[in-house]
Amino acid sequence: MDRPKLLLTTVFGPYGIKNKYAEGVGMQMELFNNQITREQGVHSPRANYWTFPLYFLAENLSAVPTTVLDFPTWKDYIRELKKGYTHVGISFTQQNVIKAKRMTKYLREQYPETNIILGGYGTMLPDLEDIVPCDEICRGEGVGWLREYFGENPEAPIKHPIMHGVSQKYLYGFRDVIDDSGVLFPGLGCTNGCFFCSTSNKFNNSYIAFLPTGESVFAVCREAQEKLGVEGFAILDENFLKMPERARDLLVEMEQHRRPYSFAMFSSAETIAEVGVDFLVRLGVCLIWVGVESKKTIFSKVKDIDVHSLIAELQAKGITVISSSILFVEHHDKVTLEEEINWAIGLGTDLHQFMQLIPFPGTPLYSKYVAEGKMIPDFPYTKLHGQDELAFYHPHFTSKEAGRITREAFRKKYETDGPGVLNMALTVIRGYKRAKGDMKSREEAGLFWNPQTLRYERSTGYQIDEFMNLRIEQMRQRALEFRPLIPSARIFAPNNGSRKKAAQAAALYNETLGKPTLRERIRSYGLVCFATIEWLRIRVRRLFSRGEIVRQPLTCRVEYNSECSNFSPVETSKIPSGLQHRCNLSS
Repeated sequence: MDRPKLLLTTVFGPYGIKNKYAEGVGMQMELFNNQITREQGVHSPRANYWTFPLYFLAENLSAVPTTVLDFPTWKDYIRELKKGYTHVGISFTQQNVIKAKRMTKYLREQYPETNIILGGYGTMLPDLEDIVPCDEICRGEGVGWLREYFGENPEAPIKHPIMHGVSQKYLYGFRDVIDDSGVLFPGLGCTNGCFFCSTSNKFNNSYIAFLPTGESVFAVCREAQEKLGVEGFAILDENFLKMPERARDLLVEMEQHRRPYSFAMFSSAETIAEVGVDFLVRLGVCLIWVGVESKKTIFSKVKDIDVHSLIAELQAKGITVISSSILFVEHHDKVTLEEEINWAIGLGTDLHQFMQLIPFPGTPLYSKYVAEGKMIPDFPYTKLHGQDELAFYHPHFTSKEAGRITREAFRKKYETDGPGVLNMALTVIRGYKRAKGDMKSREEAGLFWNPQTLRYERSTGYQIDEFMNLRIEQMRQRALEFRPLIPSARIFAPNNGSRKKAAQAAALYNETLGKPTLRERIRSYGLVCFATIEWLRIRVRRLFSRGEIVRQPLTCRVEYNSECSNFSPVETSKIPSGLQHRCNLSS
């Protein structure tokens, strides 16, 4: 029997382009422009993210030569298969099932001896095997499943990849305005068990910890800092703070080693209330995504919590808040939906995601709607992205009008609060100013951090809070990164209210940090030039009804557990930093 050789790949591109394999609206490989800063035009951050789970899986197979092919074109995929693989694993979402079908049909026709493995959220489809030819389906946690499948120890220690999370990013048409960060994948799943959530139900409302301790998280951060030079991290975990001891211990490690790493993470409101905002500031949380879901309290994670006050405190102390809510829930009618949208905007968060209610196969919501006959017959899986048509019959809205209402909700948020990046800049500078003032007040009052209660409390004896001084300096540097964006935010603002907000932001920056240096002014003017070009490109495309600019993610190919002798030509920039040491690039 041939030695196993595995290819792990995503579905092929292009992405966000409507064709017979996929949809356009709602299917860009971008988080912000697709569903957070939608309708914000030139102000919308444009970023693509590597398919991190594939690298994680490959890193944790010790004996099987494995190649990761991330964001391939169809030609890339065909070319790669010629290298000869005994197994091909395809990771896909439910919306990309037709692309997976095309890939597997080609495999069956051209390489009938190759074993096909399916993974990802697309495996939750009830009729998957009738649509996509395959030999195996990994429906749960992938590392243990793959190890056992290839005869390796499923309980072996987990090895965390060291890599950047972003493949490319643009702001105002300029690439790499804000420094890259690393990525952390502490665990899988969520115990909240929301009835609409694919993640909770894919992992049976449980949580699987890959980095179970603060020490293990810190070790990955430190290795990433040494290899990549990064100090900020995106935490890919549904609710990292659900294990508060891990977060506490992580802070202890950072304090002991004087390494104030910063984090962007997801969290539920009740978890934030439990640990407290001061703890998050000290921990280095610079951005947090909170699912508020609905004004009507139907979720335990927001029950009995003053969400508005909690968000205000987070922002006042320098933490950017992304909130998200669900439209077209059963209790919504023409009046209550408008109230819901206004309530969500009234929270005043820096950024907000409006997502339609989606009965994803595999969730309790889907089972309920199928039993009640509410699902629209033959609704294509490719449209299950929550930004256009509804997949179910709603008593007060048609499927078609839902797309218009969703788009208008994003537009209203933008026109009310202005560009999201401007809101973030204001939150950062206000937080820095507040942190300095709070530090001085605590010193005068003799208050010091108590790691047991996670609060500042009175203590005898004078102690310099050296770690918080490091954290405040980090907040200052973050504010400086945002400063050059303000002129572009003002010039291309959607209305006078946003222009006034930009002027207030500029004044606050001058008051807090002093007037901009010559270098900062040059950066601002340069960014305005790029923004002007990008704005014109957007206007021309709209004029000729060509839709918005869709930037395709870079293609990446990385080999593991081999000598890399057959490594194909690829630009170094297309390799996630930190993985380059695994391969020799051929010229």
